[in-house]
Amino acid sequence: MWTLPLVVGLLLGTADASIPSGTATVPLEQLIPLYAQRESAPPAPPPTEALVKSSLKGRLSADTLHVEGQFDVEVLADKRWTQVRLLQLDADTYPSELPTLDDATVGVVDGYLCLLTRKAGRYAFEVGLAVRSPGAGPMRRAQLRFGPGVAPVPLTLEADAAVFTLQEPLSVSDGEAWSVYPVQGALRVGWRAAVAQVEQSPKQQVRPPLEPRITEATASWVSTLEGRATLRVSYALSLDREQPLELELPEGHRLERITLNSIPVPVETQDGTLKLKAVPARLGETAGTLEVVLARELGVFHLSGRLKLALPRVSWPVAQLRARAHFPAVFNYRREGGSLEQVEPEAAAAASPTEAGLPGKELQFRQYLVAASAPTLELGYSVDISNSYFR
Repeated sequence: MWTLPLVVGLLLGTADASIPSGTATVPLEQLIPLYAQRESAPPAPPPTEALVKSSLKGRLSADTLHVEGQFDVEVLADKRWTQVRLLQLDADTYPSELPTLDDATVGVVDGYLCLLTRKAGRYAFEVGLAVRSPGAGPMRRAQLRFGPGVAPVPLTLEADAAVFTLQEPLSVSDGEAWSVYPVQGALRVGWRAAVAQVEQSPKQQVRPPLEPRITEATASWVSTLEGRATLRVSYALSLDREQPLELELPEGHRLERITLNSIPVPVETQDGTLKLKAVPARLGETAGTLEVVLARELGVFHLSGRLKLALPRVSWPVAQLRARAHFPAVFNYRREGGSLEQVEPEAAAAASPTEAGLPGKELQFRQYLVAASAPTLELGYSVDISNSYFR
């Protein structure tokens, strides 16, 4: 096989004066690859960068037009950035939902909702917008403008005629759906609430305060054989705001401790009367607790005798009172008077954790509907010889 150099005349016809003209001698085996690599003529650009199809749906709230848009964008340009302006976002228009796409991005650029991509293809997606009505008053108006790359389309508006009155001239589609047609590249909707506002009375009605009361009170006496007695009284309060409360201590008692909602509180004492401000345990609730601990010297127990007991007088009415007495077990006790009624142990409610396991012989009492009085109790006692050898 023989090779023969081929003289090829290359006329480099170009408008660029920097490229010289003339002829060159190139071997055939070098010319063929160069000829294969020659640049082809660039394709003609598309007549438009993208084609857009869209549909819009809307619904109303008190001061906002909520729009859901469906877009089908066919991008024709390839291998270069393409920006398709879909909707114009005015000062009162906010995107509420934006999609996530492959090879494309939907976002806000220079006041427009845009599709950005550098790859040709079809992109179908949905967006959400909130168009607020500026100003105040019963009459509301909202406006949505289309971008330069989108053909205006009607808005299908869902509005309950029993709730909203539409001001713009609209045509009814089906049921409660209205068609809003664009005018000069913009959709405009006017509405107001159709429900008549109830005229308020000149004087605002305020709910009367809850009458403060004590739903339940529990008391317990505990005494030693030497006569040192402790009285603990717990009150379940019912109130809805701060209320004054007064307690008058029984004669001969001294105050050891007082807590409101499990928190020690200072109180004012005047002639044996405690004055305090009761509040609910938590803001907005109607329950609270008050606990008072008193001490008293009953005197030494003899072979027999009488005990006069009393509870504090409370300024609030008490619906139910339960009392327990834990006195020395060497005596028998009998009720001889007072407002408290003795009950059998099985008929009384279970003891609280603080009262369970207290020493001594337990007696139980109760009283209902205590108002502006101090519950009292008189007990007679004598030595218990039931278990003695000589009877």
